[in-house]
Amino acid sequence: MRQFILRTLLIVSGALAIAACQAETPPVATTPATTPTTAPTTIPTTTPSIPNDAANFNEALYLIGNPDVADLIKQGKYKSGLEHFTAVGKTTKKTDGEDYETFYTGTSGNDTVQGLGYGKHAHFVGINLEVFPDRKTPFPLRPQSLGKGEIDILIGNKGGGGNEFLLGSFITPVNPKSEAFYVGKGSEDYARIQNFTESKDAVILAGDLKQYKFESKEGNFQISTTDGDLIAIVEGINQLKVGEVNKEFGVFTMK
Repeated sequence: MRQFILRTLLIVSGALAIAACQAETPPVATTPATTPTTAPTTIPTTTPSIPNDAANFNEALYLIGNPDVADLIKQGKYKSGLEHFTAVGKTTKKTDGEDYETFYTGTSGNDTVQGLGYGKHAHFVGINLEVFPDRKTPFPLRPQSLGKGEIDILIGNKGGGGNEFLLGSFITPVNPKSEAFYVGKGSEDYARIQNFTESKDAVILAGDLKQYKFESKEGNFQISTTDGDLIAIVEGINQLKVGEVNKEFGVFTMK
């Protein structure tokens, strides 16, 4: 069975053996006894730009994550990955039985990153990912920034579940270190996650559990570093549990 975390990591290879995933027994993330850093509980007054429909759809990652689509475009059946997804990818499955994966990315500034509102396996990240297609490695990508000084709103698709929100980088041949996003400005840089469905959706964090602290505050779930640097606010969720841990890539999930 494909493990949940590998679905994000597969975006640049399309396949990976389950044996490569070093899973651990998931602990429960509990609320620490220490007083958390005060964080905003409403949408920031500095409103990120609202995208126009497919503005955040990442064409390059869609083609890499769904290599059969690139072949169909070469055959002249579709003009782009976006055309394929809106025509058939949003409702049909691939030949291996998996859903077509979509990728919605931001920039090095404040962003509102949202999907097209449909699709069962969508990835959201407030920064952009740089791909090195000439590198003969399974995962030739790295983040173009780490979100320092940014306030991003990540809006998942409603209904089907399967949204994944990336809050840190993972280890690749071109990115040797996994690092958390939105570190460096305290509560002035973070991601606000909306339309999160508990047990169906997931956030992906870099590093390990001991680097973070968690708090339920006013009906939202806050993720911070142990130093009190706010990473994310998950709206409408009181608690998340640690899911799969992948030491090879330096990341773990919370659902």
